[in-house]
Amino acid sequence: MKNFNKNTKIKGCLPLFLLLLVCSCKKESTNIGLDLIGDESLANAINVEYRDLSFRTVADDTFIVNDLSSSILGIINDPVFGESKASLVVQPQLTETGINLVGNTIDSIQLELVFDIRQTVDAGDRIISYELNYGDIQSEITIDVYRLDEDLTDEDYSSNYIPNTGVKVGEYTGRFNLDSIKREIDGEAVTLSPRMTIDLDDVFGQEILDYEELVFSSNDEFIKVMKGLVLVPRSISAGNGAIVAVETTNTRSSLSLFYSDSLELSIPLGLGSKRVNFFETNHTPIIDEQKMGAGHYSKTYVQSLGGTKVKIEAPQLDSIIELNEAIVINEAKLEISIDTSLNFNGNFEQAPRLWLLTPDTSNLSRSQTLISDIANEVRFSESYYDATTNSYTFYFNRYLQQLQQTHRLTGNNEFNWFYLSVPTDYPITPHRVIVNSDTTTGSVKLNVKYTKLN
Repeated sequence: MKNFNKNTKIKGCLPLFLLLLVCSCKKESTNIGLDLIGDESLANAINVEYRDLSFRTVADDTFIVNDLSSSILGIINDPVFGESKASLVVQPQLTETGINLVGNTIDSIQLELVFDIRQTVDAGDRIISYELNYGDIQSEITIDVYRLDEDLTDEDYSSNYIPNTGVKVGEYTGRFNLDSIKREIDGEAVTLSPRMTIDLDDVFGQEILDYEELVFSSNDEFIKVMKGLVLVPRSISAGNGAIVAVETTNTRSSLSLFYSDSLELSIPLGLGSKRVNFFETNHTPIIDEQKMGAGHYSKTYVQSLGGTKVKIEAPQLDSIIELNEAIVINEAKLEISIDTSLNFNGNFEQAPRLWLLTPDTSNLSRSQTLISDIANEVRFSESYYDATTNSYTFYFNRYLQQLQQTHRLTGNNEFNWFYLSVPTDYPITPHRVIVNSDTTTGSVKLNVKYTKLN
């Protein structure tokens, strides 16, 4: 952040561009105006607390899912949120061309997907690291594998995409084993990174071996015939289910054909392979009621995978935004507590962080999530979960300062409301949060501290 001389005294009204010089850092200072007006101004600062807030769960936004560094896969039956499912389209691509396998006999065919174990996020003042799995990892689930029956294009795919599937070519039933595995390769015992192995139908494998030589002449020819595979979780046979991350751009994830006793053809999922995640969320009646209702709810629900976000209305902020005086916002802070009344045996931990966003001005039902420059984005605030207080704290000093200045210059109040959501990270994190939005108990606090410039 830029440092201004704290001994400088400013008189009269500050021009807009000078006030917005403080917008140069991503994480907001808790006293954003002090560098401009001096520490002594706090003695004259006005501190107000607002409790007339309205919280309601609404449907989350769709988002682009075909450029993820890793993908997620699995199914969860959440006792509060309902069923969440993460499905996946992968596209094996050749690393060796010009081969002819006609006349060979398939022994077995497998799809291997290497797990992505941890996510690391730069929090500015610290590095946050957390596991990329969610739910009951000891659960047993069933995943069906189908042939993709459409061409994957270079266009963007949305999180609610539904692919055209062809015949079923295999299935997996079991749990996600995130431990390293040992195998014997060429007579030597080796340790491999954690992965899941899905046995596919031999008929499907034999069909690939019988492809004519033209199909193996290039990847363009190969994907005309073998367009991709679709993995769709079907059911949970034990536990509440789980969702994990898999590396779909890692060549260790591959389609492997074993034939003629000792030969193998590996068709990897590399950087050039297309992949698409898509998600389904079927909510419980208590959440569906809020999504279709109106008014304020004392418990609200935030969920990733295009599930839900929380709409937060704060009409009392208008009293500051519409002030016809020059002010500096020293601090604008929203504190939100989580509901801890339910125990899920550690299977549904709190989201490591949340976003506080504003509506898209062209479509108020959508969050303004397309942020080109977060470092200078006044609409954006994020908070990391504080386990000691069971809360998230958001600062929106810059945004409120901009709103007040815009109103003074144009007479327009551009504030609508906030949205609270799980970040659309890369890979997506399958997290959710139950918000204690009971404004009568102090679990939600909205404080603004500002100084008049006279």
